[in-house]
Amino acid sequence: MCTPGKRVCRKAPGVRIPAHPPLNIVKVFFEHMSDFWRLVFGLAGKAGGNKTWSCEINSFQDYETGYHKLAGLLGYCEKTGSAGEIDLIRALLERRRFFAGSLSLADSLFLAAFVSILKPERILEIGTGAGFSSALMAAIMSPKSGRGAGVCVDTIDAHDRYFGDQELAIGCEIPYLIPDLSKTVRVHPSRESNFVRSLAKNNELNMVFIDANHQHPCPLLDVLQVAPCVRPGGWILLHDILLGTLGEEARNNGAETQFGHPFGAEWLFNSWRCKKIGGGNIGAIQLPKNKKAIVSVAKELMRLPFEVAWQSDRRLRREIRECFALP
Repeated sequence: MCTPGKRVCRKAPGVRIPAHPPLNIVKVFFEHMSDFWRLVFGLAGKAGGNKTWSCEINSFQDYETGYHKLAGLLGYCEKTGSAGEIDLIRALLERRRFFAGSLSLADSLFLAAFVSILKPERILEIGTGAGFSSALMAAIMSPKSGRGAGVCVDTIDAHDRYFGDQELAIGCEIPYLIPDLSKTVRVHPSRESNFVRSLAKNNELNMVFIDANHQHPCPLLDVLQVAPCVRPGGWILLHDILLGTLGEEARNNGAETQFGHPFGAEWLFNSWRCKKIGGGNIGAIQLPKNKKAIVSVAKELMRLPFEVAWQSDRRLRREIRECFALP
């Protein structure tokens, strides 16, 4: 989900830039360099040591097969889904009313299977939107699955209004989708990802879902902010890991993309050096045993041209460097 208004996007990679005055030559050069870096980091994601395991679940008919494959990749070979899980996912997808920035069918199936297999006690989510993904995760973690009735999803959003309709509050869909479970989701509007330190202790969580601002380096900053709260070997799920490529292909075919096509989540996923699982436009990255190892990946990603407004550049660089002192 791309949340416009949080930080303004620069020219997207590949866009023809008109003639600039001589004073802007350096700026134009670096904006064109985004194409070069996109190619470099795209190839890096396919190189040895950056192995991506694929597990796409594109239909309800594929759910059981995809579930077992994903369970094996996560080290739970004997794991099976709960009875009625497919019907639950189908019902939520049919009931949702707000689609801007929401999960596709394949994204929803991958996320639901991931939650069902790991069975986390609690999940942190960055990027609430209308709240469909929050409701989906809470439903999979419901008391019917054997857990308590307390808060199981804490979801954070930088805004207090749903970007798809400014008349609606963040998380507006949750009470409608899961009326009996709405209290298991706690919404935190107008909060940045550093707020996770107020919600979770170091090494407490084994799963986090990030679906917020996709402009580079925002996804990187979000990962660095949540990393202290995730156990070594825990998982961080990223949405829209193909958003840049898909958006650029659409533009090349003459179609307009509503929220642009930032590459932040895509570059981050492709550059990750630990285990990672791709589910199409959604993917999961595993934290290493020594979390300080991700600092080198962060430093490489910071060489890429930022996709945010130049006014945010210095602040974001400072915030990312402050995260380098991982516990």
